[in-house]
Amino acid sequence: MQKKLLYIFLTIFIFSGTCTFAQQDAQLSQYMFNPLYINPAAAGLDGVTRFQLHYRNQWTDYQTTFDGNGSLGTQIFTASMPLNGLHSGIGIQFVNDKTPSGSGYQNMLLSYSYQIGLSNGAVISVGAKGGFHTKSFDSKFRPRETGDPVVDALTGSINQTKADFSVGAIYKAANYQIGASLNHVNSPSYSFGTDKSGAYIIKQVLNLNASYDYYLNDDIKVTPMALWKTDFNTNVLEGGAIFTYLNKYWLGGSYRLKDAGIIIAGISMLNNNALRLGYSLDLTTVGVTAKAPLSHEIMISYAIPAPRLLTGKKTPVRTPRFRH
Repeated sequence: MQKKLLYIFLTIFIFSGTCTFAQQDAQLSQYMFNPLYINPAAAGLDGVTRFQLHYRNQWTDYQTTFDGNGSLGTQIFTASMPLNGLHSGIGIQFVNDKTPSGSGYQNMLLSYSYQIGLSNGAVISVGAKGGFHTKSFDSKFRPRETGDPVVDALTGSINQTKADFSVGAIYKAANYQIGASLNHVNSPSYSFGTDKSGAYIIKQVLNLNASYDYYLNDDIKVTPMALWKTDFNTNVLEGGAIFTYLNKYWLGGSYRLKDAGIIIAGISMLNNNALRLGYSLDLTTVGVTAKAPLSHEIMISYAIPAPRLLTGKKTPVRTPRFRH
């Protein structure tokens, strides 16, 4: 099984290419701690009710030529809960993303997953999420090219809300998992009341990710992971590893191809590791003349036991060794 997982990691790297695509979705360096953000099949899959907040400040103190100082500010809140009696999970996601140039988006999406237990102890989870995605511009927005009917029509702030849907699946075994999701299945289109020939379209994005937990000894676990994103034209690839000590402290790093090196650290606290605090630092390695050198990301996560729904059984108590 370890060889199979190695093949999966190699396949992700080989087919990723060396391109990157423009960021239409907010980026997370600590995506491995918030799988619900990229895959609705993760809803309730970790067996606890979890509330999670990410704050990302990308390209901190970036100096713009015309728009003043600023950076890409992103706030992401997710919550997830298993429905034990229904072999399911539900989740919710709020995202607010804004740039100093006057472009941004907000969304609210609800997730549902259905989990199928296999004879070997693994679980297959399939999920979907849907809700509303709002795209916004204001008069400060400056396009790279002129003649765009949407931008030409700007006289102040303008926004438009459309439905947005995603689907996904996860295969989770005792010490590894593989996931795939397709976001923006319906490719929402924003014309802002202008000629639809100039509409802004959110592209479909395919995410493939994998991780593997390997225990060096009873105290130390190393988790290599990889994530590949593509809009079927260009790609983003990142991969790395995290070392966890006593299931409470973690330190690791990853590299986002043609973008940045990333340092990740964190700590778990309270009973049953209910509270997690994480921090990541992106060190820009490509395009340094057009970006600020550092990006910061903070994660706060709190978990409570899953509720008992439609079943008389008590919520299982997970051992610290296998608590994710």
